[in-house]
Amino acid sequence: MTPKDVVLSKEGDGKGRYERFSALSPNPEVSRIFTMISEDEARHAEALRALEAAGKVDLPNSRTLDGARPLLHSLRSGKRQRFRYEKEEYLAALDFEAASARHLWELAREATHVWERELLIKMAEEDEVHFTLLEQIGELLVQPEARIRNEQ
Repeated sequence: MTPKDVVLSKEGDGKGRYERFSALSPNPEVSRIFTMISEDEARHAEALRALEAAGKVDLPNSRTLDGARPLLHSLRSGKRQRFRYEKEEYLAALDFEAASARHLWELAREATHVWERELLIKMAEEDEVHFTLLEQIGELLVQPEARIRNEQ
């Protein structure tokens, strides 16, 4: 499977994963962040399919980071409802974002058109933002005893 095949399959899977996370979260701030990431993954998948089918693609800038900042601030300063998750699924989400970014960077290096390279770099950078947001959510909301269990 080529990096492009991997990215296409991963981006489609990402939307569903973050929709599930959003539904599982009792915390409206966290739920909204997962919804924003899910929307980004859908945008990425659509852009990659369009790239495969027709050529030049315009991908609007993601507003996820700007939208997540005040939500994370609210979580840090307010009452937090713990997000209960399956360790394997959370770690898989981190791996997913890291692998997706890595493959997108590889595709960007191989791109023959400047606009294609810029598109792939933009998606890789957005996946890196997703990874960071997931880490921050984990640090804020994972119960200490769960964190200890997860590290074992």
